[in-house]
Amino acid sequence: MKKSKINIKLLCLYGLFAAAVIACGVIGGDRWYNIVCSVAAIVYLLLLTDGVKYGYLLCAAYAAGYTAIAFGSGFYATAAFHALVLLPTAIYRFIASFGKNAGEEKIGALSVKGWAAATMACCALSAGLYFLLRAVGDSQPLLDGAILSLSLLTSLFMLRNYSEMWLFNLGGSVLYVVMWTVQYVTSGAGLAFAVVQAIVSVINVKGVIDWKRRAGRNKENKE
Repeated sequence: MKKSKINIKLLCLYGLFAAAVIACGVIGGDRWYNIVCSVAAIVYLLLLTDGVKYGYLLCAAYAAGYTAIAFGSGFYATAAFHALVLLPTAIYRFIASFGKNAGEEKIGALSVKGWAAATMACCALSAGLYFLLRAVGDSQPLLDGAILSLSLLTSLFMLRNYSEMWLFNLGGSVLYVVMWTVQYVTSGAGLAFAVVQAIVSVINVKGVIDWKRRAGRNKENKE
């Protein structure tokens, strides 16, 4: 009975977030494929916070769709990341979730040195990408470069099953809100993505909390 109640609550949460994205997209006059892609992002992240492996499959579908949308909007770094990094990472994680020891998979965490290295790498990569993206005519090279840096680290941590993936994804989602808000103001498109990234920020906080609990349970089970 308890399991049924939990599933109903999760279903309501998915529906509430999806409805908010659809409503804002329709009100803002956004394109239908932007809205569909935004809803997919919400659902796959919620599935992953709860440890549902099919979230990776939906993530792969989202990455394919978002690649085309981002490229068409002039966000070349974002498009390249979703096509070349997030899509294959999601497919790999989905396949790996069916492995022999999938249910016992350990949730890792960065050390102090790991945090220092990740922070320095993010800053250096963001600076380099800014000049590269500005040279190729990216719409928003500063934000696009910083988001790509955070997204690359998020994918690396997803690949290694580190809980820090949620923290770095939170940083990226906040910057996405700014980027798509600017895009909406200047072109009239992208409101659904701005709203979805605001919701994604909330989901990332949920992910941080949920994965810390899962890591604690894994530790208790081993003891």
